[in-house]
Amino acid sequence: MADNPISNYYVVTSRRGQQPERWSWEIHRKSTPLGIKMTGDGYQSDAAAQFAGKQVLAEFLADLLKEEKRPGK
Repeated sequence: MADNPISNYYVVTSRRGQQPERWSWEIHRKSTPLGIKMTGDGYQSDAAAQFAGKQVLAEFLADLLKEEKRPGK
């Protein structure tokens, strides 16, 4: 894994649909594609989607750190 995993991942938001307007988030990795899609949708604003995506990203990074600290890794 990269030296600083936090800077290797980021959240992208986008607008879906016309009426009513809905927003979604997706987590990306800079170094290589994730191999799975990490997304969420149905948010009423860009700010709400950004907030939710950043929360999921923080949880994901915390779990990733725990996994790396496991014995035998």
